[in-house]
Amino acid sequence: MLTAEEVARYFLSKDVNRELFTKKLITKNGRTFYSGNARLNKYLHLSQNVYIGMTGNKLFSDDLYAYDNGAIVPSVSSQFPILFSSKSVPDISDKEIKTFLDKMYSILGDAELEELIEISHEDDAWQAKSNQYYLTDEKMDTLAFKDIYKKQYKDVIEMIGEMD
Repeated sequence: MLTAEEVARYFLSKDVNRELFTKKLITKNGRTFYSGNARLNKYLHLSQNVYIGMTGNKLFSDDLYAYDNGAIVPSVSSQFPILFSSKSVPDISDKEIKTFLDKMYSILGDAELEELIEISHEDDAWQAKSNQYYLTDEKMDTLAFKDIYKKQYKDVIEMIGEMD
């Protein structure tokens, strides 16, 4: 199983010119953060959920935590400046997972950050744990929602199956 950092580095490696994952500062819900960090965490969140909906298993081992602007992986969020600057590409040997990540990157690429945050807020696991600020006890139990994800992300799962 991959780590969230490996998936994050893979997504970042696809955005060579850093057009999607930027260091542009934005403020939302009283917090100022890099838009690229938020986008990266939404990619992780949605990829995890869709993968769970497709397979019943987690894509990466790290837990997601409910945060005011959606789910995050704390280790990725806190390391964003380092990950952003890195040019290393993780070796993802599982071709099916790599293809899945490529398709998720393609699907999410046109989405505005606001839209990704809204989608993140629709997650029942996030809603069950959401709070004003990230707290250590706000860990989301995404696997408990696998049957819901199968239905919630049905269209995305079908789209992934139809993509070349």
